[in-house]
Amino acid sequence: MIVRTSEAWIAPGKRDEFMAILVDLVASFPDRYPGLESHRILIDRTDPDRVIYQSVWGDVDAVAGFAGDNWQTEAVTFPGEADLLREPLRLRHFDTRDLQKQEELEDFAPLD
Repeated sequence: MIVRTSEAWIAPGKRDEFMAILVDLVASFPDRYPGLESHRILIDRTDPDRVIYQSVWGDVDAVAGFAGDNWQTEAVTFPGEADLLREPLRLRHFDTRDLQKQEELEDFAPLD
């Protein structure tokens, strides 16, 4: 599985607008994108203007179906999003390991 995070810093006074658009947009993702295992919006407890959209994908084909061929380097944004942010989104990807399987704990090489 691939965990994808898009980290946003919302511009002052734009939090309500940004959150309304984000929630409305991502609500349809499970029906629209096969291979999306789960997703959530994370709000920083010490800075509520720092928000992370986290999505978990079954494989590379699934995340590429959502984000395109440049999924590893290009964030997915909505129209006008840049006007609501203090700085560009930060995009990151993570591989997962099952903590119940000892052999996976011993090998932290990236998954294919």
